Amino acid sequence: MVLGENDANRLGKWASLWADLIHVDMVLLERAQVTDIAANAFHRRALRESAIVSYGRMGVSDRRRKLDYDDLLRAARGERGIEFHKTLMNWRHDHVAHRLSRDLETVVVFADYLDQAPDVLDSIGVSVSAAGGPPDSSPTLVEFTEHVKTLRDTLWEKYLAPTGELIATRGPSGVMKSLESEAADRMTIQLTLWPRVNGTGM
Repeated sequence: MVLGENDANRLGKWASLWADLIHVDMVLLERAQVTDIAANAFHRRALRESAIVSYGRMGVSDRRRKLDYDDLLRAARGERGIEFHKTLMNWRHDHVAHRLSRDLETVVVFADYLDQAPDVLDSIGVSVSAAGGPPDSSPTLVEFTEHVKTLRDTLWEKYLAPTGELIATRGPSGVMKSLESEAADRMTIQLTLWPRVNGTGM
């Protein structure tokens, strides 16, 4: 049975966020396992940017999800959750997504002249210097990792499991229909929110 009721719709939106937070968690874990050497700079940067973009969907996917994230942020971490969320979203907007912050990226165009003939132009060059992100041990990255885990756990305990139990207790309503198989190129995360054997387990 595919559920179409309002609670199921809201549950699906929260589950979509939960999947994004799982993605962030897994990407940060992978980044921590990639050695911080020059040869891995782009790999590590891609992982960091993937994490912040996935996290950022929480704040920029409001047209589709239409959820109040402030309540979740406060329930998980109090006012610090709200503050740190703003820090992460600024990082996303000002650097990762749009490269707006001069603190995080500088570009210099320069002319190089021959040392032995200072009037002879040798080359024109450009230097682009972008922040590589905080080291794994930085307080910001440690807090980012903990922030995501706490949000994910709170989301499960206060939004997903209770709504799943509510639907199960009340009796689901929807359309009898088999789930369609997903295309091979898609990643699917399935959550069991309420099994008959032990309910939510909470």
